Amino acid sequence: MSPKFSSAEDQTQQGSTLEAMELVDRSDKKDAYLPQGEGDGDGEQTALPRTGYGYDEEAVAAGRYRKYDHGVLGLAKKGMDILVEHGVEERGIDPRPEDDRDELTIWSYLPQTTLWAAFNTNILSFSEGVIGPALFGLNWKASASCIVLFTLASGIPVAYCATNGPKTGMRQMVQARYGLGYFPAMIFGLINCATMIGFMSLTAILAGQCLSLASNSTMSYDVGIVIAALIALILSFVGLRALHIVSLTAFPLMIIVYIALAGLSGSKLHLAVSEAAAAATNVTASGVLGYGASLIGFTITYSALASDFTTSLPAHTPRLQLFLCVYLGLTIPIILITLLGAACQLAAFSVVEWGEASEIGVGNLIFAIFGGGGGARFVMVLFCLSVVANTAPTIYSAGLSGQVAIPFLIRIPRYFLAVIVTAIYLPIAIVGASKFYVALENFSAVLSYWTALYIPPTLIEPMVFRRPVSRKTYPVEIWNKIGKLPMGLASLAAAACGIPIIAAGMSQSWWTGWIARRITEGSGDVAFEFGACVVTLVFLPARYLERKYTGR
Repeated sequence: MSPKFSSAEDQTQQGSTLEAMELVDRSDKKDAYLPQGEGDGDGEQTALPRTGYGYDEEAVAAGRYRKYDHGVLGLAKKGMDILVEHGVEERGIDPRPEDDRDELTIWSYLPQTTLWAAFNTNILSFSEGVIGPALFGLNWKASASCIVLFTLASGIPVAYCATNGPKTGMRQMVQARYGLGYFPAMIFGLINCATMIGFMSLTAILAGQCLSLASNSTMSYDVGIVIAALIALILSFVGLRALHIVSLTAFPLMIIVYIALAGLSGSKLHLAVSEAAAAATNVTASGVLGYGASLIGFTITYSALASDFTTSLPAHTPRLQLFLCVYLGLTIPIILITLLGAACQLAAFSVVEWGEASEIGVGNLIFAIFGGGGGARFVMVLFCLSVVANTAPTIYSAGLSGQVAIPFLIRIPRYFLAVIVTAIYLPIAIVGASKFYVALENFSAVLSYWTALYIPPTLIEPMVFRRPVSRKTYPVEIWNKIGKLPMGLASLAAAACGIPIIAAGMSQSWWTGWIARRITEGSGDVAFEFGACVVTLVFLPARYLERKYTGR
């Protein structure tokens, strides 16, 4: 509040004094001022030079007083203030205080469900189903069993991690510091960034294919990729509220599209169990394990960003309700759409038009199912929007993981990080557009490997050593204190033991470990399963000893 003056002379001085004052901390919205000049002893105000500063009259009228540098820097600061005042989210990985959370209502759960549903109600999930028969040679029974079982299991860690967001007010990779340690969390944050950039590249490629088909091939893949990337950038730039709005819009639209897709393909889906499909597939143990590794990588990697979208909920948010919302919103779309993709690919072995389109790309397969006319081109545009609903939240989280991996980036506003992330993945997508199937197979499987090192400590720490999860067991005041957080000895020991086992269980075109070679047909991928077990067995006692002897 403005100071009170008892005399007319003081009231006259009030105006000149206020002109030389600035807001100390605009973030707490209090009228705190500092004088820029002092009296010279004769009752006159000694004005300090105003060189380098301009004054915002609108801010003064609104009760806030700010200073801005002249030139480009001043315009940039003023522009950032305007963006934040008009709804652009500025907060990065610094914990969200309780008084800055949304009020909990029955409608608070809807955006959490639709966000994850829109995340996965897209063409990438359909593509994950296609590669079961196309790349791993699985028939309908084997494909469906893998899709349901591996997806249901992989969704549990994701939903659990999401429920810790309201309890701590911390982003996912910041929480990881409390179990992994400050410096190991930096490494995993960097790997998580690479993972999300890879996924965004794949989804952008699919978006480019969809827009190219929508334009009757008059638009190149590269132009389509750029258009989809720019739309996703705008949404992630604005922040979480924009992501919720687009998910509430995209999810119902894509439900209608997939119902139409199922309806149009329904008369031929019985061919998924035809003799042609049986002849084109050959179920093996290595194929089942390889597809399982791909499905695990497709779903469980969301654990590294799960609570990024739940910190706006209050701490008293019930864990069970939030768990179910995230779990069902995540797993049901993946299962249903992936099953549809597998069925369509198996039927394509009997339908010549579908088979020829599938060899070109997933977008072409869907385009052929819709008949290839004007309606099909409109559907391709909708599929591009579904890709945006996946890419925009991923850009959002990639920027946050970047701040954990490179702490210097905390000084950069969150929304500018969205620009940086887009500038990284966009050229990768353009370069990799020609080999989508092979990229998806190799990349999805590799993703599950590093999560075998990350998931066990991420689950064990809150469930065993910091139970019950709260701002007391996860003290917010040490979130960026290297000397207060765990040293990371337990996580490093677990990783040192887990990495050799993961390497031994891998089965890729460029490497097959000695354990994988002993599986039937000599290429069974068991890296995630074996690696996660070893990391769990090592981390539990190692973390107990670390806490006992270091007190962290």
